[in-house]
Formats: sequence, C-alpha cells, structure tokens
Amino acid sequence: MTTRLGGVVQQINLAIAICGGVVIALGLMSGAIKRSVLSVPLLALGVGIATGPVGLDLLRWQEWSDPHRILKEAARLTIAISVTGIALRTPASDMRRLIRPVALLLSLGMLGMWAVSFGVVWGLLSVTPVLALLIGAILTPTDPVVASSIVTGAAAEEKLPSRLRSTLSLESGANDGLGYLIVMLPLLALTPKGADGLWWPWLIDVVIIGVIVAVAIGIAAGWLIGRALRLADAKGVVENHSFLSLSVAMSLAVLSLAKVAGSDGILAAFAAGAAFNITVNEGEDYAEENVQEAISKLFNLPIFVLFGAMLPWGGWRELGMMGIVCALALLLLRRPVTILVLGPMVGGGLVRRDVVFLGWFAPMGVAALYYALHATEQSGTDMIWHVASLVIFASILAHGITATVGMKIYTQRASHDSAPSRSQGDDPSRS
Repeated sequence: MTTRLGGVVQQINLAIAICGGVVIALGLMSGAIKRSVLSVPLLALGVGIATGPVGLDLLRWQEWSDPHRILKEAARLTIAISVTGIALRTPASDMRRLIRPVALLLSLGMLGMWAVSFGVVWGLLSVTPVLALLIGAILTPTDPVVASSIVTGAAAEEKLPSRLRSTLSLESGANDGLGYLIVMLPLLALTPKGADGLWWPWLIDVVIIGVIVAVAIGIAAGWLIGRALRLADAKGVVENHSFLSLSVAMSLAVLSLAKVAGSDGILAAFAAGAAFNITVNEGEDYAEENVQEAISKLFNLPIFVLFGAMLPWGGWRELGMMGIVCALALLLLRRPVTILVLGPMVGGGLVRRDVVFLGWFAPMGVAALYYALHATEQSGTDMIWHVASLVIFASILAHGITATVGMKIYTQRASHDSAPSRSQGDDPSRS
C-alpha cells in the first residue's frame, strides 16, 4: 500500500513538473508561436501525448486513483479562471454595445448549434436520440480557453478589431455556464430520476438553483468585491498588485460557493467577473489584463497536457472511420451553418467579415471536456467521452492551425473592403 501511494505521489509530482515546464517553455516562445501556424493549446496537447502512455510513458494516468475525476476538477477550475478573466478584460462599454449579437449567439445560436450537432451525431453514429442530444449539447458551447488563445495577444489586437474579439470572448465566457442547462436536460433521461418520471422537480432545481441562483451569487459577489476595492482604493489602503489576488480569489471562491449551493459555478464565475468589471469601471480603471492573462495561462496549459496524456485511443479505434467523419462534419457544420442562418440578424456593429470569422472560430475545448466527463460519470456511458474527446481533439488541431491564417485573411479582407471607397474618392470619373 505504501509503495503504491508513493508511486501515485511520484506521478503527481512528475505531472506538476511537466506542466510547469510547459508553461515556462511556451511562455518564453510565446511571440514566435503567435507568428506561427501553431497555437499554444495545440503545443501543450502535443506535450501531453508525447509524455503519455503512447509516447514516453512518463504520465501513467492509469495508475492514478480516479484520473477522470482529477481531469474533470482541473477542467472546472480552468474554466472558472478563464471566464472570469474574459469578463475582467472586456471593456464595460463593449459589454453594453454588444448585447444584441451576444444575446443572439447565446439563444438562437446555441439552439442552432445544438440542433446541428444532434443531427450529425445521430445520423453518423449508432446512438439513441437521447444520447445524440446529450453529446450534441456537450459540444455546443464555444470554449473560452481555446478562444482566448485566438483573440488575445499582440497579433490578435493588431489584426482583429475590439468588437470582434469582445464578441467571441463574451459569447464563449457566458455560453459555458448556459451549456449546463442544455447538457442536464438530456442527461436527466439517462438517469434514474428521468426514468422514474420525476421530471418537474428536477427541472425546477436545475433552472432555478442551477442557473438563476448561480447568476445571483456571481453578481452579488462581483458587486460587493468591486465596491470594496473602490472603497479600499479611496482610503489608500490597497496596492496595485492586490487586484490580481482579488480576481483569482474571487474566481475560486465564487466557483466553490456556487458548488456548495448546488448551482453552476462556471456561470457564477463569469457573472462575478462581469459585475466586478462594471463596478470598478464606474470609477477608476483597474486594468490588469496582462497579469490576469498570465494567471489564466498558468491554469490553462496544464489541462491540455493532461488531456493529451489521457486521450482514449482505444475508444477512438472502436468508433472507427465514422468517428472521424463525425468529428469533421461537426467542425464544418455545427457553427458555420448556424452563423450562416443568423448572420443577417447579428447587428452590434459587426460587418460581414466579422460574421464569417465568428462562423469558423468557435472552438470546442475545456468546457466540452468538463461536461463530457460529468455526463460520463453520471450516466456510466463511456461512448460520451470517446466521441466528445475526439471532436475536442479535432477542434484544437483545426482551429489552432488555422488561427494565424484566419487573422491574415481577415486583415486582407478588411483592406480590400476599404479600398473601393478610397479609390472612388480619388477618381473624379467615379463621382
């Protein structure tokens, strides 16, 4: 027993060392990576594969007592830190200005992506309609962690306008929490409560306690902490670096408090960050974006290393070629088809090239990872994890490789769209 415990402790220390090394190495090369066709999450994923059972066999996750539970809780913490960071770094003015497009993406957009995902999974895989609805719901939310790697950094700020970066950030931050609702609905049918017909008490519990209470907890905590920070600053008893500790502590405290209350901690964390941002920006600007992003990366990169080490290669082989076809179909249809339908209604100052960009760059990542592990744990159906992990892997690969190229195309298109007006103004014969 002592020998086994020692082996587990050694594995944990090795995992921490590898994850820390990845954060250091990729941080030192961050500028070069942003200019390449690779993304930071993709490279971290590659390190996980290389150090996992199919590579050097350093991270032997099979020896851990409950590896999927560890990965699930790590994903939960990662998402909470990420969505809070998104809410903090988004200007309060953008939050107000982009209400229409973000609300559309969070309502009809999520329903559309869920419907398309359900249709693809049900049509291509041998699953029941309820299981297809569940897997489709898991893959619906846009991931804030992978999305942040696309819309943050010097290159993104130079090539992508604030309206586009803020729209994708706000959508990915908010829809992870709302994803809780659509994931739990089909999951109910696969649990004893649903089988016994006990729907209404459970639905009320999910909607009121899971969503409404979560938002209330988040807003209250964010507002109170924001007011306390402004008061402390007015009294001269707070230092600049205290903002960092406050924001991280708020993420973790709200996440845990919502969990204790039986609510969705991810949605609560985003609501807390948004309320905090709006509250402190009523007065002095407490901008600490770079520091918050650094902390986010400290939490974000290890989850991709662990995910890479724990990829279910055997489960993927069981899915066969149809699993690969399903993953590709979801990448090509889930978001593009939905945005194609909703494009004319988006508004919010977004132009056509913005909508096209949003139609492709809506990656699936840590949020889907968390919900897949939760659904697998609750239902006991391993196929959920096998399908979802394959699609997440494909999304990280596809969106990571195309991010730099996509920004270049966007910039070229922006220059092309503005050229006619300049040339028309310079050519008298056109007037």
